[in-house]
Amino acid sequence: MKVHLKELGNNITNDKNKERSVQMTKKMLLFKDVQDKRMDFIKSFHEYWINNDLFSWQWWFLLLTTILTWIVWVKTVDKKRTHLILNYGLFFGIFSFVFDMIGVNHGAWAYPIRLYWAFIPPLLPFDLTYLPVIFMVTYQRYGQRWFSFILALIVISAVISLLIEPLFHWMGIYVMYKWKYIYSFPLYILLASFVKFLVELINKKLL
Repeated sequence: MKVHLKELGNNITNDKNKERSVQMTKKMLLFKDVQDKRMDFIKSFHEYWINNDLFSWQWWFLLLTTILTWIVWVKTVDKKRTHLILNYGLFFGIFSFVFDMIGVNHGAWAYPIRLYWAFIPPLLPFDLTYLPVIFMVTYQRYGQRWFSFILALIVISAVISLLIEPLFHWMGIYVMYKWKYIYSFPLYILLASFVKFLVELINKKLL
């Protein structure tokens, strides 16, 4: 009787293992199908980038403005507060990158023109140059007092969302599918304010 129950238990275990193996095989086949489609997309996008983006006037615009933006920042940054300001820009860039990737992957917007086809984030100059530098300069100049900082953020955020983003759209660098310019306005204010709070909190903890 005990031997029979043991054999029955082994059969049940073997059946479960076989079922798991079948499920795993199905998942791997589905994943391979998705991966094959992804590789086909990457190949197509690479060809698109070579034939349409590389060395276009928009490509040169992104390259030159990225370099010039950092040159201007190096010349104007407060050397006594470089560490704090850089921390602000680092956190802003990280959050900007995360939000950008979420928006791109959900189809809210896209970037037909890129400096390099495989860059993550897609529009590296915007997430890791333009926005961090603009808000670092704002933080450097107006970050001493919250009231002045918020007023400056309102102006800067309005300029970016209502002037710069439409300019990039006109240039063919940025396209929107499930997004509107006005949606960006409060997000810039909230993100810049949160980063200020976070950086200064960390700075106090370290002192």
